[in-house]
Amino acid sequence: MTTAHEGRPQPLLWLYGLIAVTLVSVGVAVGNLFFDGRRSWFIPDVVARQQCGALHRGSTDAVNACLSEQLQLRGWVTAGAALLLLAGTLALAIAVPWRDLRRLRRFGRLDAPAAQERFVELCQRHGLSGRHVPRLWVAGPALRHAFTTALPGRRPTVVVPAGLALKPGDRFDAVVTHEIAHVLARDVTWVSAVRGPAWLFVPVFALASVPMVGQFGADPLLIAALLGITLLAGAVVVLSAALLRLRELEADRYAAGAGAEPGLVALFSRATPPRRTRSWAWARRVLARHPAPADRALSLRHAPRPWEGGLVQAIAVGFVASTAMSTVSALALYFDIDLYSSGAVAIPTVTGVAVLALLFPALVRRARARLPRPQWWRPVVGTGGGVVLGTLVMTVVFVSRQPYYPLARQGSFARSALAVTLFALVAAGVVALAASVAELAAQADRPVRTRLVMGAAGLAAVASLWPVGAAAALLHNSDDLRLFFTYGLTGFAWPALALGLLPAYALLSQRRGPRRLLPWLVALLAAAVAGTAAILVRPTTSELTDQLRAQQQRWWICAAAGAVVLIVVTLATPWPNGWARGVLAATATTAVASGAHYGYGWLTDRPTEQDRFDWDAVVAPIWFGYAMVLLAAVLVPVASRHHGFTPPAWSRWLAPAGATVLTAVVALAVVGVGVPGGVAMNRQQRKLAVDAERYVKVRHALTPQQADRVAQSSVLVLSPQKWDITGFGPPGGGIVAPATTVSDPACEPLVRESFLAPGKPHLKSTGIRAYTSTDAEDGPGLTDVTVTVFSYDAPVGEPVLTAARDALRACKSFNLSLEPSSIDYQTRDARPPSIGERSWRYDSAMTLVVDGQTITGGNAYVVMVAGYTLVTVHMAAYGKPVNEELLLLLLATTDHALLHLN
Repeated sequence: MTTAHEGRPQPLLWLYGLIAVTLVSVGVAVGNLFFDGRRSWFIPDVVARQQCGALHRGSTDAVNACLSEQLQLRGWVTAGAALLLLAGTLALAIAVPWRDLRRLRRFGRLDAPAAQERFVELCQRHGLSGRHVPRLWVAGPALRHAFTTALPGRRPTVVVPAGLALKPGDRFDAVVTHEIAHVLARDVTWVSAVRGPAWLFVPVFALASVPMVGQFGADPLLIAALLGITLLAGAVVVLSAALLRLRELEADRYAAGAGAEPGLVALFSRATPPRRTRSWAWARRVLARHPAPADRALSLRHAPRPWEGGLVQAIAVGFVASTAMSTVSALALYFDIDLYSSGAVAIPTVTGVAVLALLFPALVRRARARLPRPQWWRPVVGTGGGVVLGTLVMTVVFVSRQPYYPLARQGSFARSALAVTLFALVAAGVVALAASVAELAAQADRPVRTRLVMGAAGLAAVASLWPVGAAAALLHNSDDLRLFFTYGLTGFAWPALALGLLPAYALLSQRRGPRRLLPWLVALLAAAVAGTAAILVRPTTSELTDQLRAQQQRWWICAAAGAVVLIVVTLATPWPNGWARGVLAATATTAVASGAHYGYGWLTDRPTEQDRFDWDAVVAPIWFGYAMVLLAAVLVPVASRHHGFTPPAWSRWLAPAGATVLTAVVALAVVGVGVPGGVAMNRQQRKLAVDAERYVKVRHALTPQQADRVAQSSVLVLSPQKWDITGFGPPGGGIVAPATTVSDPACEPLVRESFLAPGKPHLKSTGIRAYTSTDAEDGPGLTDVTVTVFSYDAPVGEPVLTAARDALRACKSFNLSLEPSSIDYQTRDARPPSIGERSWRYDSAMTLVVDGQTITGGNAYVVMVAGYTLVTVHMAAYGKPVNEELLLLLLATTDHALLHLN
C-alpha cells in the first residue's frame, strides 16, 4: 500500500528537540560533578554551607542568600559545561561530513554519465533547484551503501554505490529518491551532529569524574550520580538512534509515494536479514541506526505511522520533560531565583510545557489517521510513566543533592513519592486534554482551528502544571498546603490560562448529533441541587472556625457537583463530543452553583468572615478545573476505548437521575463529614480564631457596672495632672454636639454614629468617659479623647462594622457649623490596629479658622469588637497630629480590662 505523495518528508523536529534538551541536562549534571571534584571550589562550598546553615537555621531563604556567591559560581560552571557539550555536539556537524568526504576521496569517484543524467532529472522532478541541488558521487566498489552528507553551508552530496549507478533502473531511482527525501527534509547537516554524540561522552565523563573518584573514592553518592548521568547519556544515544531510524522510514515513505515503491521492495527483499541472537537482541534493535529491511517493508504497507502519539514516544517526551524541569530548577537555584515565588515558578513550568508540546503534533496526526482504535491510553500512560522515570533519574544525578522537580522537601520517602505521583498525574492529564482536543480538531478538519485549539491546550497545560511545584514544596506542612489550595490559587492569574479550552471545546464539538441536550439537562439538575445545598449550609455557631467551615463546604459542594456532571456526561454520551460537552456542562454547573450561593449571600447579607467575590465565586471553579485535569487522565482513555459506541437508550434517563442523586450524596457527605483535610485558615484568620478563644469569657452581656469599669480603665494611661474629665453626652450620640449642623446629609450616619443602630435591639449596658488635655503632654495644642463601651446580648460586631464601612464610603468630606466659625473635615479609610477580635478605623483631617488664624488637626476613630462588647475610641487633636502611641495604649488598656473582668 503506497502513501500519497507529499511535498516534503515529515520533519522530526520533536526528536531533535528532545535530544538537545537532554544534552543540556547531561551538561548541567556533568558540570555539577566537575565542580564537586575540584578542591578549590568544593571545600569553600562545603564550609559556606556549614556556616550559613548554622547562622540561619530553619530559614531556607536566608541560607540561599548567604550561599548566593557559591551558588552562582556553581551555576556558571554547570551552565558552561552544558554550553560546551552543545558546542561539541554542533562541532560534529562539521567533523562527521568532513570525515565522510575524506573517506570518499580514498574510495575514488567513478564517471557514470547515464546515472548523472538520471540523477538531474529526478532532482528536477522533486523540485530541487539552485544551490539546493545535490551533487552525485558514484563511489568505488568498496562502498556498499548509499548515503547523503553535507558540510554546513555547502551543497549536499548524494553517494551511490557503483553497482547501482552503472545500471540505472528502478532500484537506482528508488535509492536516489530516498536520498532526495533526506535533502528535502533539510536536516542533512544537523543529522551529522546526531550520528556521533556518544563520541563526546567518554572524554567528558572522564574529565568530570576522575578528579571526583580520586578525591572521594567509591562513594555511594558518587556511584549513584555516575549511574544517573550514564542513564541520561544513554537516553541521548537511544534518541539519536531512533531519529536515524525514523529518518530512513520517512524517506522510504516519501519515495514510495513518489512511485518508487517497487524498487524499494526489491531492494528490501534482496537485503540480507541480520542474524538474530537471543541475548542482547533488544539492545541491538534499540541502538540500531538503520531499521531492519523487514521493518522498512512493513512500514510501506501501513499508511498510518503507528508510533506517532504512541506509548514509546510519550515515554520519551515525559522523560525529557521531567529532566528538563529538574535541570532548570537547579540552574534557577544556582542563579538565586526563588522558585517558590509566583513568577519564578513559571520557569520549570514553561520548560516542561514546551517539551510536552513536542508531542501535540503527533497527537493530531494520530487523530487524523482514523485508527479503528485510537488507544489514547498509550500517550496518557506513556507520559506519566516517562515523568516518573525522569524524576527518578534526576534524584541521583547531583552529588550535592540539589533539588529536583517537583520541589519536595527531602527526608520523607512518602512525601517524595506523593509529589512525583501528583506530577505524573497532572502531566498525563495535560496530554489527555491535548488528545481530546486533537480528536475534535481531526473531526472538524480545519488546519487553522487545529493550530488555535492546540495553542489553547498548551496554555491549559501551563495552568495545570504551575501549582505542582508549589504543592510539592508544601507537602510537609498540611496547614500551608490547605491554605495554598483554598486561598492561594485565587491570588494568581495562571489558572485563567485554562479558560481557552472552553471556547475550543465549544467551537469543535458537534452542535448536532445524538444526546446533544442531555449534558445540559444533567447540568441543570446538578446545579440546582448543588446551589440549593450550598445556600442551606449554615455555620453551627458564630465562631470564625465554623463560619469558615461553612464557607469552604459550599465551595466543595459546587466543585464536586461539576466533577459529578463531567463523569456522568462523559460516560453517557459518545466520544469525543461527550467529553467536550461534559467539560462545558460541568463548568457551567460549578459556575452556576457558585454564583447562586454567592448571590444569595450578597442579597441577604449573610454574615461571613469576609464577603469576597474572588473567594466565594472563584475558588470552586478553580478546584473543578484542577479536578478536571486529574479526571482527564482516567476518563479520556476510558471513554476513547468505546469510540463509535452509542450508549443504550435507558442511559438517557439514568444519567440525569444519577447525577442528581450523586450530587446530593456528595453534598450530604461534605456537610456530614466536614471539609476534607480540615478547615483552611490564612494567617489573619488563624489569629482571629485564636482571639475568639481568648474572648470567649466576654461572650455575654456586661452589667452596667462592668461596662463602666471598662470605660474607666482608660484613666490608667491618662495622667490626672494633665487630663481633665469632661462632660459627655449619651453613648452613641455622635462625635459632635447634637446642635451642630452637618453640611452633607450623607455624612450624618458617620458623624452621629448611626451605624451603631444594628446593635440597638441587643444593647444591654454602656459606659463612657471623655477627657481633655490640660497640659502639652504630647506637644502644643489640644486633644480630646472619648472612650465608649457598648455591651450586647448577641454578636453584633459584623453588622455594625458593615454599616460603619458603608457610612464612610458615603462620606468623603463635610463641614461643621460652630458659630461664629466652622470646621472642614476630609475623611479617609485607615488601617485598623491589630487588637480585639475585629477592628475598624477611619481618620479625618480638620481645618478651622479662629480669629483669622487657620488651625489644622486630625481625628482618629477606632471601633474594637471583643466578644459581645464593642468599644469606640475617638481622639481629636487640634493644632497637632494624632498621638498614635496614646491611641494604642487606650485600646490596649480597654482590651486588658475586658479580659480581666471579675
